[in-house]
Amino acid sequence: MNKDGNYRLNVSFDGLVTDFGWVSLNKKRETICGDYFDIMENDSDHVLVLSDGLGSGVKANILSTLTARMLSHMIIKKLPIYDAVAAVADTLPVCSVRHLAYSTFTVLDIRGRQALLYQFDNPDAILIRNGKVTAYPYSTFTLKEKVIHESTFDLREDDMLILMSDGVTNAGMGKTTDGGWGRNEVLRFCQKKYRPGMSAQEMAVAIAYAGLALNLEETDDDLTVLALRFCKKQTVNLMIGPPHTTEEDTAYMDNFWKKEGKHVICGGTTAKIAAEIQAQVNNCNDVIQAVSGIRPTLMRLPGADLVTEGLLTLERLLEYCEDFREDRVSFHEMLQKKDGAAQLGTLLFTWATDINIFFGNAYNEAYAGSEITAETKTKTVEELMEHLRKAGKHVNVSFWAV
Repeated sequence: MNKDGNYRLNVSFDGLVTDFGWVSLNKKRETICGDYFDIMENDSDHVLVLSDGLGSGVKANILSTLTARMLSHMIIKKLPIYDAVAAVADTLPVCSVRHLAYSTFTVLDIRGRQALLYQFDNPDAILIRNGKVTAYPYSTFTLKEKVIHESTFDLREDDMLILMSDGVTNAGMGKTTDGGWGRNEVLRFCQKKYRPGMSAQEMAVAIAYAGLALNLEETDDDLTVLALRFCKKQTVNLMIGPPHTTEEDTAYMDNFWKKEGKHVICGGTTAKIAAEIQAQVNNCNDVIQAVSGIRPTLMRLPGADLVTEGLLTLERLLEYCEDFREDRVSFHEMLQKKDGAAQLGTLLFTWATDINIFFGNAYNEAYAGSEITAETKTKTVEELMEHLRKAGKHVNVSFWAV
């Protein structure tokens, strides 16, 4: 998959779903990454393969891409790992200098709650369970002179599984460390950084960000981190704009508030309508309050987890999304910001697994005479939905518009 692909693992078992996060950084001065990961799924199997091609740049990318795609396609078709690895070794060209035929790999095959791991020369995957780095059983077998680690274990609620290339464990080598970051230090970092409810993307970015720091803000090798968290579904209900007619206001709000999960209102007019209805129901006044000093503006409303401005907030969030698409480590910078767009992005991209969008594209008189139209707002929401789906979020939308 390339960086514009749709990265989603649709794993579900015993009421749990998969939260997936990733970062992949090119070696400095290279325009293409030598690491590559591929995802293949059917009704019973969910296969994720991370491959690190020999060397860097185009050649490494070809090797890793072929390795990941061949392994994922063969394993999803239940070809034994022995045959799959042999096929890869026989297919890929041999390096005339190092006499190595193919790249390293980590294969994760999830069947229900059971995880099967096959690992060759990548740093071993890290399992965090109950907040602590936890050892998992493994055996070894040798195939074409390659020692492969084989593991089988059951997944549990709140488990986090982290896969990586050696760009992580080698970070800082010859600069800030003698022999690289090292697996043991990475283990300690992950356990210290982890907190209950931490998203997979946060962990992936934290590891990559630390690796960059050890490398003095550059990459001396391709660096990839994949993180998976197995958790219960976490839903955010996002209301954007009021419905087309005021007669629909009450039904619109009722449908929004009765949904389970967190509730976010995006738009000053929408928040005002929600506040007016709440004031009528609760027989009180001034239920909405502005939070000063932050742009885009934040507001407070009883029962709502977040209240922001409308189009300005969404457009700022799309800017963050574009930065994130070009440089996934920029996600770390967004998490440090406190404006409404950053807080909305943090909630949608780190906490949520499922998002229900209530989209009421009513005409806003404040936009009269400007270039902003109903189509502008619709396009903005559609772009946000695309970013969310590419991040692996399950998005449902209800249109309350003309």
